[in-house]
Amino acid sequence: MEKIKVNQVVVVEGKYDAIKLDSIIDGLIIPVNGFSVYTDEEKKSLLKKLGRKNGIILVTDSDSAGFRIRNYVQNICRGSEIINVYIPPVQGKESRKQAPSKEGLLGVEGIDKETLLKCLSDAGVNSAGISVHKESLTYADLFELGLSGTHNATDNREKLAKYLNIPSKLSKKALLEVLNRMCTKQQIEQILSEKPVLFWDFHGTLTKPDNQWVDIALELCDTHFPEMNIPHSEIKKNLSGKCLPWWTYPDRDTRHLIENDGWWRSCNEEFTKMYIDSGLGPAQAAEIAPLIRPYVVDSKNHRLHDDCIAVLTELKKRGYKNYMLSNNFPELLQLASEMGLDSYFDGIVVSALVGYDKPRKEIFDFARNLAGNPEKCIMIGDNPADDIKGAKLAGFDTILVNNRHPEYSGEFCDHICKTLTEMLDVLK
Repeated sequence: MEKIKVNQVVVVEGKYDAIKLDSIIDGLIIPVNGFSVYTDEEKKSLLKKLGRKNGIILVTDSDSAGFRIRNYVQNICRGSEIINVYIPPVQGKESRKQAPSKEGLLGVEGIDKETLLKCLSDAGVNSAGISVHKESLTYADLFELGLSGTHNATDNREKLAKYLNIPSKLSKKALLEVLNRMCTKQQIEQILSEKPVLFWDFHGTLTKPDNQWVDIALELCDTHFPEMNIPHSEIKKNLSGKCLPWWTYPDRDTRHLIENDGWWRSCNEEFTKMYIDSGLGPAQAAEIAPLIRPYVVDSKNHRLHDDCIAVLTELKKRGYKNYMLSNNFPELLQLASEMGLDSYFDGIVVSALVGYDKPRKEIFDFARNLAGNPEKCIMIGDNPADDIKGAKLAGFDTILVNNRHPEYSGEFCDHICKTLTEMLDVLK
């Protein structure tokens, strides 16, 4: 890789930062050795002289110590042309260290070269030399954009910083400098106005919580073997909370069931055991267990909540993107289409096709990635454990709807709505 040639002096915190930048920059790199620069008169004098003569490219860590050192160097080099390069706040630990830093953030030495190159480019430092994007953003624009002096300035700054991958602790002056190099006012407005992406559970959330699995199991038994007089209570006891992968696999890792119709084969084996435990003979159980599938995947046996379509229509009109995120059978995509739902959704994530069930973090990460890794995600569901707690631990905001758990305390939940319609007051 050809190094970026610079005439400015590159100032960093420590020698390992200098070694890292030396792999991508052709120029003089001076480490200040952390806070020792405060008392190193020789080093301060050198920085002042070189700064006035050549200018400075200042690269420090994104933690509090890095900002203190950056501010100190800027003060002692006041009057020099200083280009500030900011690295993103990335959690982690450098391999040479036994423990992470106090704030748990990687320093310059721990950031990969591609990211460092982008940080330099964002600051106007590239192989073509120093280029400064002149934009007319002012302090008044920061106020107008809601980035300074407004009640929501902190939230907006954090959102913008996360989107641009820059520290959120920048002063107004530093923020203005960064924004004038990286984006236009119109681009900032678009970033700040971007709505969160909505992720929807299916059964019980979009549809009424009918117990299809138990209902069809009872009906098949009564229809095919009425003479057996199998008590309904036995089938309910042996099926409820059992038989389906999100119940039978405690760790909810079902990747081994993705191929060769493995998901349904697993279910049929469990249904067969359930019927035997309820009183049928092995041959009888094996005969009717596979008949549950065609009933459950039939769209006629699923009922949408009365306000479902109206709410989806309104939210789509308001500019929200919607994704379905469901613990369910492989045919859910076809079922959603038959129910007229696919036109409201930008994508559908089904546990049977992913290999993980909620509340596993992997399925939430998969859904977020499918949606393009939006800055903010909201999970909407009716299950406090799978939908709400699972999503919250995966970094989503959460809305519990159609609550069938009156004992639920609201832990991990940002909003609770009795109906889908009530969400329209939350999702403006």
